[in-house]
Amino acid sequence: MDIDKSSGIILHPTALPSKYGIGDFGNTSKKFIDFLHDTSTGIWQVLPLGLTSTDEFSPYSSPSSILGNRYLIDVDKFSYDYESNIKSQTFSKKFVEYDNVYRFKDEIFKNIAQHINLEEQIYSNFLEDDLIRKHITFLILRDVNRKSWNLWDNEFQNYNDNLFEKLINENKNLVNFHVLTQYEFFNQWKSLKQYANKKNVKILGDIPIYVNHDSADVWLNQDMFEIDENYEMEYISGAVPDSFNLEGQIWGNTLYKWDAHKDDDFKYWKDKLNRSLDLYDYLRIDHFIGFFKFWTIPKGKSALDGHWRQGPRFDFFESISKEVDLKKLLAEDLGVILKETKEVLEKYNIPGMKVLQQRIPSNDENLPYLGDTEIIDKKTLFEEASDDYFEETHPNEWDYNLAAYTGTHDSPTIKQWLDEADVSQYENFNNYTKSLVNTFDNDVWNFIALVWESNCQLAITTIQDLLQLDSKARFNIPGTAEKNWIWRLEDFDILEDIKKDLKKLNKATDRV
Repeated sequence: MDIDKSSGIILHPTALPSKYGIGDFGNTSKKFIDFLHDTSTGIWQVLPLGLTSTDEFSPYSSPSSILGNRYLIDVDKFSYDYESNIKSQTFSKKFVEYDNVYRFKDEIFKNIAQHINLEEQIYSNFLEDDLIRKHITFLILRDVNRKSWNLWDNEFQNYNDNLFEKLINENKNLVNFHVLTQYEFFNQWKSLKQYANKKNVKILGDIPIYVNHDSADVWLNQDMFEIDENYEMEYISGAVPDSFNLEGQIWGNTLYKWDAHKDDDFKYWKDKLNRSLDLYDYLRIDHFIGFFKFWTIPKGKSALDGHWRQGPRFDFFESISKEVDLKKLLAEDLGVILKETKEVLEKYNIPGMKVLQQRIPSNDENLPYLGDTEIIDKKTLFEEASDDYFEETHPNEWDYNLAAYTGTHDSPTIKQWLDEADVSQYENFNNYTKSLVNTFDNDVWNFIALVWESNCQLAITTIQDLLQLDSKARFNIPGTAEKNWIWRLEDFDILEDIKKDLKKLNKATDRV
């Protein structure tokens, strides 16, 4: 990865303070970038910025891998009387109330969209981007039909160049709505990223390996996904049962026809990765192991009924390396680290990840991620596992070509982890801290210091952990569908108390 030794903070924009009930690309984003700059923190890590599903509101579940989340738009950039609308609205400062926020912002966007002209140069130039135009067409049809694309009338089952013009003639306001919001999303994000870069802050983005069945990606690339003649899925994505979740996880995404992708020289993936790298300085690929081995579940069955399949492996990386800057990538390779995964990471200088919460051993547990011997074929998996999968080493022994995390957006906060750790795990944590050069008067910051003092290229934590928040501030609990992604930072005043310590730690560990 072409970055100097650095540190970073995970904070999704939705969690920023805002008077409109959800964080956005406005002044509070700039204030957070200023905070990073003032503390010599070089990386802002965000989660995927695409439109979310409207049931779980997960940033990892979107109708498009290309388009942006319109609810992150700063509405104060428009000339519009918001105050009259706000009088009847009350938004929580602690949590994102997605239903209320989405309705409120959509009303604003619809009112503004009535007055735009798609023939204006800014919009006509924007729509010259063929892929954006196609994905916007999908969103419009989705709103018109109000059901999954596989249930649409035959005339809409496949994209054609006349569809967009037809929709303009029949649904002008709806077309205006989606063009306006997508244009504004990209325009505002580009401006915000430029602001960050001028402040010596780089943006680390995130891309899920899978996409939703009801998405522009599948609709536009039906031959590249595992769907039958009725456009239905026979098998779906999920996670293997392991020692953290003996039932496994059902994600429900459409699986790739990897042979078809190989025949097309992985063009879909090259386009998608390069699009994301245009948005960010660096890109984290979620569930990286899926390119090598992935868990496949029969639709309607439990994750326990799943089985392993082989991914494209070396063919994928050999192909995309010719057109994608792999030095900008970070691999979320958590779980069983396969020997082939490690070879690819080393060959292309892509950092993998280590999460300290998962690497402090407990004398009361077996090796992590082993699962139940009766429901998972460990032998097959372990024959392909890298040696470092079996080792629990002190962070001081971690390699340079890694991103070291205290925890991720899916993890407990550090305070929650410390509160729930068993006796032996807490003792091992205390033993780890004996090597610290930079010590603090609390366990949470000592936990952070362990990661910062590692030799790893990147050291990353969450804003919740810097603030020593408990389980109420957890952002996501995998495998659950309620009360995730809602936590918010109430104001910036509470960050003042940690500025000095964070800057000092960055300087002491050569991460400035």
